This record gives sequence, structure tokens and C-alpha cells, in this order.
Amino acid sequence: MKNRIGSFVLAILAGICLIGPAVIPAQASPAAPAGSKQRWDALVAAAKKEGTVSLYAIWRPQTRTALTDAFKAKYGINVEFTPFSRGADLMAKVNTEQRAGLYLADVFGAGSNTFLSVMKPAGVLGKIEPLLMLPEVLDGKHWSPGRVPFVDKDKTFIAMISSIQRNIVYNTNLIKKGEITDYPDLLKPQYKGKITMNDPTVTGAGVDFMIHLAVNIWDMARAKDYLTRLIGQQQTVLQRDNRLQVEEVVRGKYAIGLAPNPDSMATFLNLGTPLDVVIFKQGVRVTSAAGAVGVPSKFPHPNAAKLFVNWLLTKEGQTIFSKGFGNPSLRADVSTEGFNTIFLPQPGEKIFPDSEDFLSHTDEVMKMSKQILDTAGN
Repeated sequence: MKNRIGSFVLAILAGICLIGPAVIPAQASPAAPAGSKQRWDALVAAAKKEGTVSLYAIWRPQTRTALTDAFKAKYGINVEFTPFSRGADLMAKVNTEQRAGLYLADVFGAGSNTFLSVMKPAGVLGKIEPLLMLPEVLDGKHWSPGRVPFVDKDKTFIAMISSIQRNIVYNTNLIKKGEITDYPDLLKPQYKGKITMNDPTVTGAGVDFMIHLAVNIWDMARAKDYLTRLIGQQQTVLQRDNRLQVEEVVRGKYAIGLAPNPDSMATFLNLGTPLDVVIFKQGVRVTSAAGAVGVPSKFPHPNAAKLFVNWLLTKEGQTIFSKGFGNPSLRADVSTEGFNTIFLPQPGEKIFPDSEDFLSHTDEVMKMSKQILDTAGN
């Protein structure tokens, strides 16, 4: 299974100072020799003096708890998580803080779309590449793509997760298996008022789903018509709270969840709730979901930030992260055992890899989606 994961992930990303000031100089990069044990020990000592690393992330509670406990046990350093439901909320807080001259986060955890389409253009990201120094992080043989999986050409953030995007989740007490096989099925009269969709007017799973339809499955015109009919004809209810969207399907408030956040979906599936997903004949998109990591341009705890990022990208850190996240890691040496099979590619399933080009359609699709909602009076 691990080899199969590695092969399709290769396609995914083929297209895609110790103590000092808040900006860390680019002294360690993949082109430079890995840091010596003495440099690493000095970094650990300096990070321990800072005592804390601050993370702003949309990772679920299980992921946050597992990372916090493991990092504290290994280095004696506190991990202070500020959780968010989605990337747009994270970005709003960062904008507010930085306008006030405050730089309170050391590390960001979000989705590739949030990093590329929102945070990078806003100038809040620093380059993560200069922070990397451990040989097992820098050596491409440890990663499924054969290199450190930077998503963008400027190497400002790294994808850590290989996430199969299952775009329809449904309550098995309300929908029979095989009842829905294709996206147009949701336009049938019996589903009117029974669908909740992740909001496509902001960054997240909703807009990613609409881009998938517009770029990979259909075209922009057909995707626009589909969303128009979902909102108007089917009275689909939009939701921005990732967890609540899936929870409402679990409770039966809605029979169908469209474009669910994979992290939230994994949480409820692991609890044995009455949920299942649709496997589409057209194939499936694979992304890092919310499993990407980046850093700000300035740090309150520069050494602790550097230490945490390097540890997170090791086999140990990725084993803990991927297990808590509920999806396989892009590290080739992290086991996929125990993952729900819906988050692994099915035999013969066509894969649509994520890419910087795919994500470049985000603004266009969000604008289109907002126009449809405004016209519908939502």
C-alpha cells in the first residue's frame, strides 16, 4: 500500500541564526551541508530558553494534542495552539495582529489553497526552506515525491499530507449506498433541502470542490450552472464551520454533505458514525488538505519555531501528525497502516493531482460563487 501511495503522490507534487531577530537568515538549505550535531544541540538549547512555540492552525483537536504532548515530552517546550475552523479565520486574525505591529505566531498550519491564494499574496509568509537543517528532512529519498514537497516555486510552505478528496459524504440512515453515483444526482427532486455545502465563497474545501468541477471534471460554464441550481433549485445550505457541517449530516439534519473538510470527516468516521462517501467514476482529486505548514516573516520564538518545523518533518513528527490528522503522510517512510481506506486510492481510481496552477483559479471561482449567492439572495 505504501508503494502505491508513493507513486500517486509523486504525480501530485510533480506540478506543484539561532538566537537573533525575528527573521532567521537562510543559512541551512537543501543545497548546503546539513547542520552538525553541535549546531542542532545549540538550536535545542536556544529553543528551550524561549520555552514556547506558538502555532496558528486549522488542525483538529486530536492532531493538536498529539503534537503538543510529543514535542513537550521530547524537548520540554510548550506548544501553544490557537485553533481555527478554516484558513480565512486564521488569516483574518493574522491581518488584525500585523496591522497592530504584532507578530504572535511562530508556525502556520493550513491548507495549500489558504497559503497560496491568501497568505502568500498578503505578504505574511516567510520562506520555510532556510529553516530546514536535519538530514532526514532535507534528503529527498525520505519523501514520496523524491524531494522536500514544497508546493509553490518560492518554497514558502510544505505539503505534509496526501489527502483523497471525497466530495460527497452522506448519512447511511437516510441515503442508500449506490443511490448517488455522480454529481448531477444531487439535483434530483428528492434531495431538495437535504444538502449542506462547504461555503465556496471563501478558501477551503468548498471552493476547491468548485475548482475541481470547473478544471478537472467539466468547465467553468457547467460548474457555474451546477452551483446555481444547487443554491436556487435545491435550496442547498452553505456552512463555513467545517466540523459543524459534517456533524449536521451525522445527526441527520441534512442527508448529504457536499465538499466536506477531510479532517472533520475523518474525525466522525473514526467515531463509527453513520457516514459513508461516494466514489466517483470520473476520479478523485488529491491534495494536502489542511496538512501544509508555513511560517511567518517574523517570529516571537525564532529558535523554537525552527526546532518545531524540523521535528514536525521528521519520520517521528510525521507519524504523529498523520495519525492525528487521519490521512497518510507524504513521507515515504511513514506507515499507512490503520488509515480508513476511503482516504486511500481505490484500485484503478483516476487521480487528479493538486498543483499551483489548479489553485490559481481560486479567486475567479470564489468571485463566481459569490455572484451566484448574491443573485439568489443569500
